[in-house]
Amino acid sequence: MKKTDFRPRLLCFMCQWCGYSAADLAGTSRIQYPASVRGIEVACSGMVHPEWVVNALLGGLDGVMIFGCHPGQCHYGSGNELALARSEVITEALLDMGIEEERFALVWVAASEATRFAQAVSGMTETLRKLGPNRVSAPVSIVPGQPLYGMGEHGFVRKVEEKNFYWDGNVYNDHVSAQRAISRYLDSDFEAKLVPCKGKILIYTRREAPGRERQ
Repeated sequence: MKKTDFRPRLLCFMCQWCGYSAADLAGTSRIQYPASVRGIEVACSGMVHPEWVVNALLGGLDGVMIFGCHPGQCHYGSGNELALARSEVITEALLDMGIEEERFALVWVAASEATRFAQAVSGMTETLRKLGPNRVSAPVSIVPGQPLYGMGEHGFVRKVEEKNFYWDGNVYNDHVSAQRAISRYLDSDFEAKLVPCKGKILIYTRREAPGRERQ
């Protein structure tokens, strides 16, 4: 498929007070933006859990955006601050999983900023078009009702010696393939650990960001 024929599938989580209102205004004002954009209205940007974003991208969507109120204007006080903190976790996790961080974005928008909303989704769509389709290297089976993000035997995050290690999203059936994969991580300056899980092998990784240590 030529990139010119590629229509990125973009999912947007939109705060009901600002993001969704801006999108609605864009529609009634007939401001054009890509038809492949799909939106989900949420009460607040702060309620969008990282697992929702991760699940969407692991499921094959090309990009995910969260639209929230401008700083200081959240209808619930600090919901957008929580969204900002979670966005940092999401970005780091995507890097560890081999998914381009450009496939995710958090944008502040007011209810009256229909043009800003349209420009944001159009710009994101163009970025995704340049990246090409999201090709998850080895998609995992996601069982409805079974959290991917969380502490647990098959969770997305595993704490080791007070450090968070992130599951790479792949399930390895034998030690040969797992050792081959973990060697690539180690060669790329990742900390990485093999973790047995229900007869399979998972890899959890941790990469130190320049100038600070991830907690």
